[in-house]
Amino acid sequence: MADYESNMTTEQAENLVNLKQVEASILTKFEEIKGAVEKSNGQIQESGKVATETKQEIEKLATDYNDLYDRVQGIEQKGVAMQEDISQMDIGADFIKSEQFKDLQEGRSGRARMELKTAIINATGQNQPLVQSDRLGGINTVPNRDLMIRDILPSSGTTSNLIEFVRENTFTNSAGPQVGGSPEAFENVTKPESGITFTLVNQAVQTLAHWIPASKQVIEDSQQLQSFINGRLMYGLKLYEENQLLLGSNANGQLNGIHTQATAYTVQSPQLTNQLDIIREMVKQAHVGNYKPDAILLNPQEWFEIDTKKVGTSDDRYVVGNPREMSAPRLWGLPVVVTNALTAGQCVVGNFAMGAEIKDRMSATVEVSRENSDNFVKNMVTVLAEERIALCVYRTEAFIKATI
Repeated sequence: MADYESNMTTEQAENLVNLKQVEASILTKFEEIKGAVEKSNGQIQESGKVATETKQEIEKLATDYNDLYDRVQGIEQKGVAMQEDISQMDIGADFIKSEQFKDLQEGRSGRARMELKTAIINATGQNQPLVQSDRLGGINTVPNRDLMIRDILPSSGTTSNLIEFVRENTFTNSAGPQVGGSPEAFENVTKPESGITFTLVNQAVQTLAHWIPASKQVIEDSQQLQSFINGRLMYGLKLYEENQLLLGSNANGQLNGIHTQATAYTVQSPQLTNQLDIIREMVKQAHVGNYKPDAILLNPQEWFEIDTKKVGTSDDRYVVGNPREMSAPRLWGLPVVVTNALTAGQCVVGNFAMGAEIKDRMSATVEVSRENSDNFVKNMVTVLAEERIALCVYRTEAFIKATI
């Protein structure tokens, strides 16, 4: 409104002031008419007719209202645009002039009603002339996956691009007493000899990254978009990292994933076909190898089937799940990590604290640069998310994998 008023002529400004004054008078007069009508309604209820002085009061108010309306029309003819509420005042003027209102004035009716023969309608869709759009803030995206694999693995930093560690292959334990060929020969005889073999394992630090182009202007003009791009790129990087920590193939710059290196489940009891029994036997296989599992990884589909398994076909009792209490998932005393990083049907049981470690060479970062191709002359920038990590699986037997 301030910009509009600053561009008006002196005559237009005076007309606008007069219009505002008339508007205020009309609103005041309308309230007076409303009070007089309520007064006449009360008289009709008490005596069945409207007092003469009340009729005269209503007639005077109607005349004043009509005069004000004529003033509004005069101002409009001078070029001052009518506001939305002025169009509503036209309806009030028509109401004062209606036969129903005259019947109310003369006491022939206790109520006045007028139907509108025409309607003011608004265009639908965008660019409506009368109604301003309600633009909501933020950007709605598909939900992010809960990333949990890094949380259950130990991690530490490194200053190199190559990680080397020694893995024990076999240990032949021949520990025993010093004894000769006869029970009496305990001295001057060779003690038992054990054997251990080792392997030197190399894991290269891999670079995981992706980028997106954006104009310099949009980054400067929309801080919300800049934050959104940064967050989305970081999430995409961490999502790929989670998949790599489990399923990386160790080829073409990929990590050597836990599931890739895990020991296959050995079926010891063929009669066990129940998912719960198979997982318990996987835990047993780890225990036989002297590893104590600390987590079970399952795809959401498998966890749903386990959680909703019932005692019998005609029994509504659940074997594992409890519809009244959604506690943290657990099976056989171990926490269950439900993740879409595993495909349907896969399961991993393992000692994650002992069996593997993440080595961070460079933590995940987001950088913005104009030094890429012809960015400078095109006013473009490159937004890059990048990290450098290695995954060391120290003990492959600490992880048991199976399809259940």
